[in-house]
Amino acid sequence: MVIDNKPRPNSSTSDLLVILLAGLFLLLGVGAFGILASNIGDAVGLAQAGEAFGTTLLRFLNIYGIILPLLLLGFGIFLILLGTRLFRREARAAAWARQVLLWAVVALVVLVIQAIAELLTQPGATILDTLPFILVGVLSAAGYWWLGKNMHLFHGVETLSEASSRAAWNLLVPTIIVLIAVAARPLERTFIASLTDQRFASPREVSFVGFSNYARLLAIRIDAIPCVRDEAGACETRADGSIQFARPRDVLDPSYGERRFREVSGINIGETRIILSAIDRDFIQSIGNTLYFTIASVTLELILGLFIAMVINSKFSGRGLMRAAMLVPWAIPTVVSARLWEVMLRDNQSGVINHFFVNIGLFPASQAWLANPDLQIPALILIDVWKTTPFMALVLLAGLQVIPNDLYEAADVDGASKVRQFFSMPLLRPAIAVALVFRTLDAIRVFDLFQVLLGRGRLSMATYNHETLVANQELGYASAIGVLIFAIILLFTVIYVRVLGVNRE
Repeated sequence: MVIDNKPRPNSSTSDLLVILLAGLFLLLGVGAFGILASNIGDAVGLAQAGEAFGTTLLRFLNIYGIILPLLLLGFGIFLILLGTRLFRREARAAAWARQVLLWAVVALVVLVIQAIAELLTQPGATILDTLPFILVGVLSAAGYWWLGKNMHLFHGVETLSEASSRAAWNLLVPTIIVLIAVAARPLERTFIASLTDQRFASPREVSFVGFSNYARLLAIRIDAIPCVRDEAGACETRADGSIQFARPRDVLDPSYGERRFREVSGINIGETRIILSAIDRDFIQSIGNTLYFTIASVTLELILGLFIAMVINSKFSGRGLMRAAMLVPWAIPTVVSARLWEVMLRDNQSGVINHFFVNIGLFPASQAWLANPDLQIPALILIDVWKTTPFMALVLLAGLQVIPNDLYEAADVDGASKVRQFFSMPLLRPAIAVALVFRTLDAIRVFDLFQVLLGRGRLSMATYNHETLVANQELGYASAIGVLIFAIILLFTVIYVRVLGVNRE
């Protein structure tokens, strides 16, 4: 279905109104650029003689942010293009112009209500303060009405999909505004703070440092370290028989020590040791700890959750009770469950886990689950899998129940085995993607389990961020950590959507 407006004979008045409307949009677009240029000029005008560019940029970002200038720039370009297309009398441009005028009327009504509220509460306010908003609102409403009555003055073809796209944007605008207010703006402030050396709860003057915080966080290098050789040229060994390697600072270039690199991990290959070093060793280790915890726990939860969802999706007596009972671990607060598991994982026979495994002969002695570095993260994975597998099962169960039985019956007729049916059904992919995104988001920003059970002994990215902000009072540096956590979460989300093909369903 298409809407095809063909040009009809027009009066000079109609032609003039079309030109005025197109000129209005061009003027508004230029005005958006003017406001942006004025804001930049104000920030530059406040600059003192000899002031660094970074200081001026920081002042501008603190006043206007990043999102507002980008919105002004994008909206200005959009209005100018729209005005140009109105001059050519395109029907699609007229429909979009009518949509913009509708948004303008709604926005101006809100501003008028706000101005009237200020008039009633502030003694110095007058009715004249609301007149500009009322005038522009009346003109926008008149333009909206006139376009609706005179769409025949414009020509072109508008498809049904284009009309549906406008309607979708009309519904999305409030959601986008809310997301900008409650999500994008706080993230923007965090990113701006990450470009500074600001300290938490400190009156010290803030300085612009650019991306130096990120350079410090992500500065890594890989080097080959030779072994220490004796007089005969052979590698020296320690008492335990392992090869003794030289200290990195003794054999590497001076920048290793000057920039304060520290070894994170290494692997021995013959008589050479390959090491990974970083300036902020704790942060790199926290990334490794978090990714280890995330990948292992989410993978196990997906497998177990899918198994549980398939079981409770079948018909059997007591299915309702089973569905309610499986949510009990998920309903317990994480801090409470962490303390319960801390008692169960005690490194003696008073711990239920050690008592059970020692009695059945699986362990020769009690294990220090929360003290042994090799067992700390597996213990946290065990706790997280126990707690959040019910959530994964619940989401996957919802996905299973929307799959019609006709598909399985058709697959049986075609001779597909149950295994082939399971792996060939694409309808569960959206549910799997939702479950993976939510669980990965929770796992990457895990804080409570690490903080309650391990404290400073083993850090996740979130606990390291907390320590940097609260203990070290480095607000700018902690903000950079927060931005990187968000970037990692976004990366995982994009990978899930692309790999599972949800956008093609």
